[in-house]
Amino acid sequence: MNNEWDAIEASGGEQKKGSCSAIQCYRCVVTPTYRSDFNTTIPLCSKFEETDEFVIDCPYSTMCQKKVLRMELQKDHVIETVTRGCANQKYTDQVFKQGAWRREHKVEEPYSEECREFKENTLSASSTTYCHCRGNLCNSATKDSAGYHTDAMAVIFVFNAMKYLRSGTAH
Repeated sequence: MNNEWDAIEASGGEQKKGSCSAIQCYRCVVTPTYRSDFNTTIPLCSKFEETDEFVIDCPYSTMCQKKVLRMELQKDHVIETVTRGCANQKYTDQVFKQGAWRREHKVEEPYSEECREFKENTLSASSTTYCHCRGNLCNSATKDSAGYHTDAMAVIFVFNAMKYLRSGTAH
């Protein structure tokens, strides 16, 4: 059987269409979260390690997600939080079949494999970067592509600053 179900699995009045073998992603949160329905605590991203404690099956996703919230406060003080998990791709619809309404779940593909930064507003210096990737446990990276871009820009700035300073002292 391939990744798409060849049949619809019916259970408890619900129908589910989606991935037969779920992708696995790393999952962690910023604040302690207890899931009573699974009798588990979701681990903190501040303690993130590439171990089984952080792995989750994502039956309604074909991608993993990493979200980085960055807030610049006073004078060079930056707060950055990270969360990891399954990409939100589940679409639930009500369908009328065989004389009854049932929920049908589908996996949609709204994301590209990339990191995208969103500015919260023009006045605040906060932003959120969403990174989506395909493949088991692909959301473990400690930096997103936007972070690498910032590092490259810093190197270019320092190089040009040094060049400028040297040219000013040569006269």
